[in-house]
Amino acid sequence: MTPKPPIRIATISNNPNPDWVWIRDLMGPDFSVDGRKLEWAGFSTAPERRAASELGRRMFRKVPGLGRYRGARMLAQEARRRPFDLIVSHGPWTTAWTQFALGQANVRTSHLAFSFNFTDLPDGLRKAMMKRSFESVDAFAVFTDGEQDLYADWFGLDRERFIRAPWGVAPPLSEPPPRRMIEHDYVVALGGEARDYATLCETARLCPEMRFVAVARPHNFADLAPPDNLEVFFNLPFRDAWGIVWHARAALIPLRSRETACGLVTLVGGMHLGKAQVVTAAAGLLDYVEDGSTALLVPPRDAGAMAAAVRRLLADPALAARIGARAKAYAGAQCSEAATVAFFRDFLIRRFG
Repeated sequence: MTPKPPIRIATISNNPNPDWVWIRDLMGPDFSVDGRKLEWAGFSTAPERRAASELGRRMFRKVPGLGRYRGARMLAQEARRRPFDLIVSHGPWTTAWTQFALGQANVRTSHLAFSFNFTDLPDGLRKAMMKRSFESVDAFAVFTDGEQDLYADWFGLDRERFIRAPWGVAPPLSEPPPRRMIEHDYVVALGGEARDYATLCETARLCPEMRFVAVARPHNFADLAPPDNLEVFFNLPFRDAWGIVWHARAALIPLRSRETACGLVTLVGGMHLGKAQVVTAAAGLLDYVEDGSTALLVPPRDAGAMAAAVRRLLADPALAARIGARAKAYAGAQCSEAATVAFFRDFLIRRFG
């Protein structure tokens, strides 16, 4: 019997590693749909993959859309040579440019937009350009229920095309790193997307007896003057940043508003580490936490509420331990790499079974 042709899958992201093809290795070599094995190809929009010279890389960093288009065009050219059965793009901008390049190349294939998440929704010409590209995308995988309605309404697309995927990742660290950066006790806020570090600064001012640490990006503190009990680090390596979270007594995630659909990387990473967290009650996180059980929720831009929640955790180590343990159990059951694999397997079976 002649073997059935494989399901050819192309992934495109800003990961500079040319061998990164999403969850290929996690899927396993024996998985098949209706007798068809999976065949993967990876494409990158990262500056390291887009130009051979430093001058070229600087140009692509200055004009990121140019680099995204170049990576997408390479995928489209390969798709014309030998068609793909499915394209998985990571991030909305990569999705938009990929679909635009496919249209230019007159290539029509199934397209799953994964990690479809915005820090700030586009408007004007950007919104119009993205809407036009998104109209030809088959499905959008979002990580929260609220984003299904939000993005469908914003871009005028059918809600049924927005499917809920779990935020499923491995724990950021498997064992505690050496405690070498900060010796004293502290609470930490990690992350750069849609953060409200003005409220963190005010929280620190309200708690002069405590030590606070922020691991952020320079733009987060561009117009802020942190108090003396708030120590700020910028652009730390991955292991150093998560090592600070590991050794913290508690973690904080201050977000800009209730509508903010960001923070899951930090939230779920902290949950995997068994960390008690104080979290802004924002749309991007509410599907993953229960107030008083797996985190403490506070209103947005409310430094008084955040300060009270931090004091509550530090004054009651048993409560902090219970919250951390429940959070770790939830993340292990619902937010693991296995959950992402299960989602994608189900998607392939529905699409090609």
